[in-house]
Amino acid sequence: VNETIWWLDKDQVTPAQLLLKADNGQNIEIIIIREEPGIHVIAFALKNPTQLWATHTVELALDGTFNTNAAGYEMSTIMAEANGQGIPLGFFMHVSTDSTAANGAKGQVLNDFLAYYARRCPNIKFTLSNKESSEIKAMCTTFPCAKHVCCFWHATTYVNERLAKNIPPAAYDPHSAHHIFGFIDPMW
Repeated sequence: VNETIWWLDKDQVTPAQLLLKADNGQNIEIIIIREEPGIHVIAFALKNPTQLWATHTVELALDGTFNTNAAGYEMSTIMAEANGQGIPLGFFMHVSTDSTAANGAKGQVLNDFLAYYARRCPNIKFTLSNKESSEIKAMCTTFPCAKHVCCFWHATTYVNERLAKNIPPAAYDPHSAHHIFGFIDPMW
């Protein structure tokens, strides 16, 4: 393939944005995300899969990669479950541009991305993500009636890593637990 055709800029982000803008409305739809200081986002939906599957979908999964490109973007996809297979509906790429990003900035932009799908996927009963707290919180905020499930692989990996550390766990305080979760008996 001739690089002069597809290598639109030395920066990786500019060509991606140019390609998305050129195709916007045909095969993809750019998802508008509010700007947050210190974080840059590129988000888009795949039109055909979203139109075909969104209203029939009851389970959405958010899965991502980390440290896989020179520009430092984390790339995530939102997938619908269809007959035991994951159908990608859209992509969300973000990077912290500097240290000015506020606490919760990733969650705010994730909420905007997921809100696009909340409007198109009215029947969501289950959401799935890895163990990252901002993703869990965004899924639970955007789909409050859905049951959220953490990825089994991430959960078991975390437990194994934690068990491998030679440090004692934090002391259990039943009164603190009861304060957070009222159903816990503080006398247990």
